[in-house]
Amino acid sequence: MTGPLVLIDPEDDPPRMASLAPFDEVYTCHVASVYRFCLSQVTDAEAAADLTHDAFVKAFTAYERVRPDGASIRTWLVSIARNCCIDRHRQNGRWHLLFRHLQQSRDRPMDVEQLADDRAELRRVNAALGTLNGRDRELIGLRVAADLSYREVADVLRISEQAAKVATFRALKKLRSKLEDPHDR
Repeated sequence: MTGPLVLIDPEDDPPRMASLAPFDEVYTCHVASVYRFCLSQVTDAEAAADLTHDAFVKAFTAYERVRPDGASIRTWLVSIARNCCIDRHRQNGRWHLLFRHLQQSRDRPMDVEQLADDRAELRRVNAALGTLNGRDRELIGLRVAADLSYREVADVLRISEQAAKVATFRALKKLRSKLEDPHDR
């Protein structure tokens, strides 16, 4: 048995695929977010830059084939970065979390005392993050460092949005608890 006969009008234009943004625009728009996520998963800025580079090389290679839409492109890029971080972790046997303080505004003169305080606080937060399990560090990295929505975190981890919210809430609660512990100061 055959299906219905479909007639194709040769005058009809072929269906058009949605146009993709130029990859350099995608890179410019999302590199900071991907870098922050990578930085949240490794111990130093240089390694994060290398991972960001690797993620964008892989994304560039697959861009035309995958054709991600504008709404999901950041999630797609962070998913690639996440896989790069996992690969690095497997290769090096290390998994540390590091947040980087936002760059001082170039319009203001640098306050050395404030910078020293910020760095001390960053070391304290990093030490607390280092005591969390890998899943909690990853959740915090995706939500805070990569600035993903709960929906995007859920997409990256392939879990429900509600599960992402609950797990992230619990991870952040553990981090807050460690930061508030007077013995950790």
